[in-house]
This record gives sequence, structure tokens and C-alpha cells, in this order.
Amino acid sequence: MSNTPDSILPILLVEDDPSIGEFLQAALAREPRYELHWEKSLKGAYKAWEKQITKAGGPFALILLDLGLPDGDGQELILRLRNGGKEQTLIMVLSARGSEIDKVRALDSGADDYLTKPFTIGELLARLRAHFRRRPLDLPEATPMTIGSLELDDLGHTVRKDGVSIALTPKEYQLLRLFVLNQGRILSYQSILRAIWGEHSDEQAHYVRLYVKRLREKIEDDPGVPQYLITEKGIGYRLRDPHIV
Repeated sequence: MSNTPDSILPILLVEDDPSIGEFLQAALAREPRYELHWEKSLKGAYKAWEKQITKAGGPFALILLDLGLPDGDGQELILRLRNGGKEQTLIMVLSARGSEIDKVRALDSGADDYLTKPFTIGELLARLRAHFRRRPLDLPEATPMTIGSLELDDLGHTVRKDGVSIALTPKEYQLLRLFVLNQGRILSYQSILRAIWGEHSDEQAHYVRLYVKRLREKIEDDPGVPQYLITEKGIGYRLRDPHIV
């Protein structure tokens, strides 16, 4: 998926509350970069997903997902997409459930962000800009970035370890890429949040912990004894090359 400024980014809104749906529909209609498709149920979301794949030739760029839907929990959609290998679509939960338990559960299942209702359109748009921001590359785009047995390829947003592909969500890839570009440096929780989730995320330190945990499960031989992603207690994390003593 291209993230150039001129790209049209198709977004699927799954929300059964007409007032919120109409509000978001009107607000995003003023943003020429976004093309919003609105569904009010899980069943409608699944049909819209298949239609998008068939007619547009690719998935939605992002799903704005309410959890309390008339025919089920939005959590089911997250699990179905992630367990089905649909890693590249961003998922942002929009929910009145504001407890940390609900946030952790959604993020741990594969959501990329969580916005608690009520929210302002300014905050939502800021989050969208942060998610879709095309960051300047410190290395030529055609040059893979390597550390230890890991290889990151920005052309395809792919990661391989010892030549074997690893499936990462967009946020997992962005986070790993941030660590690789800052190899050896300690990155604080706040600097990671601002770089990956944007300016409105300063109080969401649990995002970082959850995503580091998920990355370790995918890139470490033993996630319990990490060799790449090292915890700097009370500060943040550091990525090191385990092949260099």
C-alpha cells in the first residue's frame, strides 16, 4: 500500500451508533485523502472486507472499529483478521469501554490503537496522520536493513529472520524499524510513543510494553531471555546485535 500524500486511503468504519457514524462520515468527507466506508455490524464488515478485496484488489488501509456491535463483539473481527494472516491493515478501536483491561485485551489481540469515546475529531485526525505518516528513510529504500539474523525490507515492509519471513502488523513493523534505525541507543517509553503513535499518546505506556512483548514473541529465539530487544529498567528499551559481543 502506498502512503504517498496523493494516495486515497480506504477506511472501513464499523459502528452501529448513527450519531457517531454520521459525525465521522461528515468529518472525514472533508479530508480528501480518506475514503470512508461505513458498516453497522460485524456481518456487514465482513462483507465489506471481501468486496474491497474483490473490487479494489487490496484490503482497507485502516479499520475504525466499535467493540459493542449488535451481532457480536468487535474483538471477533480483530482476532479473525489477525489469525487469518491479515497483518497489513491498521485497526483502531473506537469504544466507550475505557478501562485498561479492555485496552490491553484489544491491543494484545492485534489492534494498533485504541481511542476512548467521547473523542474529538481533532484527536482522531491526529492519530490517523500519525499512523499514515510516511517517515523519511535514513537508508536508500532499496537497501535492506540488517541486524544480527534479522533483515528489514522497506520496499515490501517485510521482515526475515535467518531467511524465513516473519508476519508483522504495520505497528509492529514501524516499532521494529524504529529500533533498527536507533540500534544501540536507549529509547524511552515517551520517545517511542511519540514516534509511533503520535502526539496524543503520552500516557499510553502500556502500548509500548505490549508491542515489545509481541515483537519478542516473533523475533527472539526465547522471548523470556531476549537477545535483541533489551529492557532498560525504568527507562525504555534498546535494540542490540546479539552477534556482536
